[in-house]
Order: sequence, then C-alpha cells, then structure tokens
Amino acid sequence: MRRGTERKLGPAVKRLVDSIAPQTPIAMLERAWPRVVGEGLAAHSQPGSLRGGRLSVTCSSSVYSQELEMLSPKLLEALARECPEVPVESLRFSVGKVGS
Repeated sequence: MRRGTERKLGPAVKRLVDSIAPQTPIAMLERAWPRVVGEGLAAHSQPGSLRGGRLSVTCSSSVYSQELEMLSPKLLEALARECPEVPVESLRFSVGKVGS
C-alpha cells in the first residue's frame, strides 16, 4: 500500500462482525441494547428472551431494574427505532447475573 492510502481497520471489522453475527431477533436486540439504554445501563443489564412481544431483561440489581422500568416507554420507542423488524411490545425486568 502506498503511503497516504492507509485505511482504518474499524469499519472493515464492523462489517465482518455484522456479516457473521447471528440474525435472530434476540441477537439483534442484544447488539442494539447499548445504543438503546446507553453504555452505563447496558453494563448492568442484558436482554434475555423474547416471547409474545415481551422482552425479558436481566439486571444486576434492583436499582437498575427500577430505573429501567421507569424508562420503559422511552426504551420501547428506542427499540422500535433500532430494531424495527423485531416487535417488542413490553419489557419485563428481573434481577440476576449479567454478563457472560
């Protein structure tokens, strides 16, 4: 490669990850979750399952569960914008282990 024609690796890696990432509804919601709730809340919560339009979310403590519960209307709007192909009608929050 000639000098001055360097390209950033980030966009290429993102395209690669997007192309091999699972395309299931829950996988799409998991990828969108940090954009929906913000990085801070995403570190303490994660989508778990989607059944009948209800998204179950596990939170690391009751404080995060309550905060997300209060934000539910805004979160539902954000989810509809971020993942229009995945219909989420309601959210259910519970306390449990978060993270892999």
